[in-house]
Amino acid sequence: MKKLALLAALTLMGLSARCFAAAEATVLLNNFDSNNAILFMSGGSAVPGPLTANINVQLLGGPSATQLQPVIPTGGGNGVIPLSALAGFFDGGVGVVPGVAASATATFELKAFVGTDPTVASAVTSASWTQATGSWDPAAVPPSPPGGPSLQNPAGLTVGGAPPVPEPSTIALGLLGLGALLIRRRK
Repeated sequence: MKKLALLAALTLMGLSARCFAAAEATVLLNNFDSNNAILFMSGGSAVPGPLTANINVQLLGGPSATQLQPVIPTGGGNGVIPLSALAGFFDGGVGVVPGVAASATATFELKAFVGTDPTVASAVTSASWTQATGSWDPAAVPPSPPGGPSLQNPAGLTVGGAPPVPEPSTIALGLLGLGALLIRRRK
């Protein structure tokens, strides 16, 4: 009887370990929720909206900055997501984060580029951050739809040139002028 109980306990542990191992780390592949559009350089200033029709993004993810791999959508594909007709936004569904345990913290890098191949693309720009992931078990019975937390991508990602340099405020320019006037009067 003890052997039967031990065998049943080991079987249950094996099944629960298998089910736990089947869960995957996930994240929503869009920047709508963070409301941080990707900006484009046009005539020295950043504007929302694509200048060309061939702007894409790719999200890389992993347990650390040295172990980043493409985050592949649950529906398949290569992880390269085109920008939508809306100015600077993309939506690739839900992606599985490689090498990260379900509901763990992962490191991400979002690349925006002109072209379809991020390894040879022109005007590549990127931003990195760390955030929590979600959990999805594709083998669950009944199956649940994939989901995950929103991307927390930082603002200010630009494609097509250097990011804009903010102009000094009127007050700062006025103080500089006043300081120069005082220095000149002392001489």
